[in-house]
Amino acid sequence: MLPPLIFIALFFSVYFLLHFYLYLRLPKKNFLISFFLFIAFLSPIFIRLSDHYFPPNLSFVISFASLFWMGFLFYLVIVDILLRLFTKRLFISFLIAFLLSLYSYYETLKPEIIFIEFPTKKLPEKINSFRILHISDLHLGPVMGLDKIEWVKRAVSKYKPHLIVSTGDLVDGNMENREYLKLALKEIKVPFGKFAIPGNHEYYRGIEKALFFTEEAGFKVLRGECHEIEKFLLLCGLDDDDCRHFKKCKGPLEEEKLLANLSKDKFILFLKHKPRVSESSIGLFDLMLSGHTHGGLYYPFGKWLLKIFFKLEYPGFHSLGKGSYLFVSKGIGTGGPPMRFLSPPDLAIIELKADTGASPPVLRVLSDPL
Repeated sequence: MLPPLIFIALFFSVYFLLHFYLYLRLPKKNFLISFFLFIAFLSPIFIRLSDHYFPPNLSFVISFASLFWMGFLFYLVIVDILLRLFTKRLFISFLIAFLLSLYSYYETLKPEIIFIEFPTKKLPEKINSFRILHISDLHLGPVMGLDKIEWVKRAVSKYKPHLIVSTGDLVDGNMENREYLKLALKEIKVPFGKFAIPGNHEYYRGIEKALFFTEEAGFKVLRGECHEIEKFLLLCGLDDDDCRHFKKCKGPLEEEKLLANLSKDKFILFLKHKPRVSESSIGLFDLMLSGHTHGGLYYPFGKWLLKIFFKLEYPGFHSLGKGSYLFVSKGIGTGGPPMRFLSPPDLAIIELKADTGASPPVLRVLSDPL
């Protein structure tokens, strides 16, 4: 990943060009239009300021409006460039972009439930099955809030997992004035506890405060360490590699160093925020859970980016060879505009089942909503 300052400079450069393109396309230009576009260009700064200095309700309005505009502008410029081959009427581009934005927001409200049946010979005789709820990328903050936590509560109530794991970006805002989010998470109870690893956004927002919130919400945070459950499951987690930009890393960042000497008699569940796997670590774990990609958010552009940056055809379930598997969640929240296109949010239920044969894992998307 790019260092934060370079990423910010690149983001604002692209964001400026999007606004400048719209300015050039407008048939009429006056002071009010110019002022609006200038304020809209600066809106990411207003998001951060409102998150720190305004009450949550007002911060939500400012942040949601700013992020919705960001997504709408992206659609508008792409649609307009394509439509200029056929028509130069900007109004048509505005209409199509607005409808796409509305649909994309609607898609963020309809999570999928991914169910993975994972046969394994590593369950003890007294345990026939063991359910794990995998959540990722809630991005709790000025926009993502109680509605996303409610999905987790419903999944726990409906599917009765024994364990919850969060693969990063649980926190994406100033949590000091959002005690209600911490309490809502803390209310969620499962028999063998809740575990989390940091994502890149925990570092962007201040890792110490993010960790404090996560632990107060009832999660044990794994940073380059493993935790044993019921003498058959080893749950291992790494820090996100963006920690290097902030000089806040803890434990090894290479999965081989963490996993190499673990007992292969136990089921090794490996948590890593970004779905990058080194060849030398394949075979050292049974199942790796990741997030970060959000499924690319916008199909098909996101799919191309996933191939470039993560060598993934698409998020989901992947056999890596040597008995290792990878599941990449599309996440629950969104870290930018509250929009998705053909990449709905998801929560995953992984059911470890006793198996004496060699049955492969099976993934299916459940049709029953939360």
